[in-house]
Amino acid sequence: MKKYLMVRSPESLIKENKIGYGWKQINFANHINADSLIKEIIQKNGSIGRMTNQVKNYFNLKQDDIVIVPLGKSIAIAKVLGEKFFEPSFTGGHGANQIKVDFFRKDNKIIRIPRSTLKQNLESRLKLRTTIGDLSRFYEEIEHLIQNLNNYGNFEINNSFQEKAGFYEQEFKKELLNAICKGNTRLKAGGRGLEELVKELLKIEGYSQVDILDKKNGEGIADVDIQATSENNPFLKDILVQVKHHNGETSNHAINQLIAYEAEATSNAYKWVITTGHISDESKLYAEENQINIMEGEQFVDWIYTNLDKLKKTTKESLGIVDVPKLSWT
Repeated sequence: MKKYLMVRSPESLIKENKIGYGWKQINFANHINADSLIKEIIQKNGSIGRMTNQVKNYFNLKQDDIVIVPLGKSIAIAKVLGEKFFEPSFTGGHGANQIKVDFFRKDNKIIRIPRSTLKQNLESRLKLRTTIGDLSRFYEEIEHLIQNLNNYGNFEINNSFQEKAGFYEQEFKKELLNAICKGNTRLKAGGRGLEELVKELLKIEGYSQVDILDKKNGEGIADVDIQATSENNPFLKDILVQVKHHNGETSNHAINQLIAYEAEATSNAYKWVITTGHISDESKLYAEENQINIMEGEQFVDWIYTNLDKLKKTTKESLGIVDVPKLSWT
């Protein structure tokens, strides 16, 4: 049966017609089946936790399966070719385990489908912050998209326009991240403003209950800044978040705060460190081994950009974002 998978792959791999996943300490290509791979991960890490299905779904991708790669406010679709590659040094290990695919293109340029053209349920599913997501239930819509890509009937894609729009998008994200990191915004000081921004983004994504917790809410170093739950969307997993407003490297301390947090009511929740800075390769590996998810600065501003039209006007003003149209040919 054909698989349909969302893969949050590094965008730089697209030019090489590849997708990538993490686990830089383990070469997926050395294994003949997923069970063997899971066994090595457990031997090296002690456990694999809630990542079992993600690893299996990615490893088991085969020829002619379909992957969707989120790209800001758009998506790209590719057909899997199947050959596996291992590049442990690739962007700090994120994307180390790579698979050859064939992205749908026009005039040799990637076709970017605006998220706004997707049906609501699929668009909501793509907001899930996991790296790998099963999209099998949306196969009919995805196949319909692919048919339209083949005849270029519904999207009327102008590659020159899309390329220029992509350039402006990347420039905007760089400027926004720089402003947030250096404190050149009107967000509340002391990290509170960033926590409120993350809370708003989580509410936009469908979490019905999002709470900024009191400081020192755990024993010892254990601490959580935000707790989010959802009763309305079955795709949204309960999460616990440590938010760090940093300009530079975020240390292991944030990871240790989440590892130490052991509230019984949230034992099955996903744990996230969200930072405006960056995290070292060693810390990423440490987080991976302890089932802690990482969102660095570039991913964070991508999250903001994806939901830009849904942010409150006051939030955009605090970030210094002005809604002014721009001509692409100027």
